[in-house]
Amino acid sequence: MQLNFNIIKMRSANKLLLVLSLCFSFQVNSFGYSFLAEDSVPVKQNIKQWVAPAALFTAGSGIAAIPSLRKLETRIYDGFNPKREITHIDDYTQYLPALAVFTLDAAGMKGKNKPQQQLLLYALGNITAAAIVQPMKRIIGRERPNNSDFRSFPSGHTSTAFVAAEFLYQEFGHHSPWISVAGYATAAATGYLRLYNNQHWLGDVLAGAAIGMASTKLVYWMKREINKKKKLKTQGF
Repeated sequence: MQLNFNIIKMRSANKLLLVLSLCFSFQVNSFGYSFLAEDSVPVKQNIKQWVAPAALFTAGSGIAAIPSLRKLETRIYDGFNPKREITHIDDYTQYLPALAVFTLDAAGMKGKNKPQQQLLLYALGNITAAAIVQPMKRIIGRERPNNSDFRSFPSGHTSTAFVAAEFLYQEFGHHSPWISVAGYATAAATGYLRLYNNQHWLGDVLAGAAIGMASTKLVYWMKREINKKKKLKTQGF
């Protein structure tokens, strides 16, 4: 009886993942095209910024949900040495891109916002991501590779890392593309370590990255919209 229940739960989770994938992609496309009536920001730019999160979430949920694609996860998992030494570095690397933001502030480099505003935006990005990740973990109930629990999808560590990487990009990416590359490389390394440490499957990591990026992008978009309305109000429109 318990085995049948687990099978039913797994099938339901797979269907939910597929639905989430389609809904997320549709929402991103709709969100991008909603800017067609606005002249202040190029339409293509608004659409482009959502392509990466949409692609990552679609890939991650698809890999996690489709049995034939899950073989890819198994191959990656089997590729690691079973006697490898587990590390806890990923508990710290997830925050490094955000730390870089405040380090650059201290070094005198100017970001797009003041440090106090940066801190608020970073906090809101994390809150947004957590509000998506934590309920999904409980609803989907995917088992971790190490069989420790059923909260594998999506990866919370990876989500936090990409919140931080996108935060670094938003604040200092205009200074040099290498700053953004460093941030995303660190976030990607965190995702890799979640695989290496036997905590997550590939699909979990890809979906977590998508949610982290999208959460920070959403927060910064909201800030721009608020500032735009304030400016128009000041001008008397």
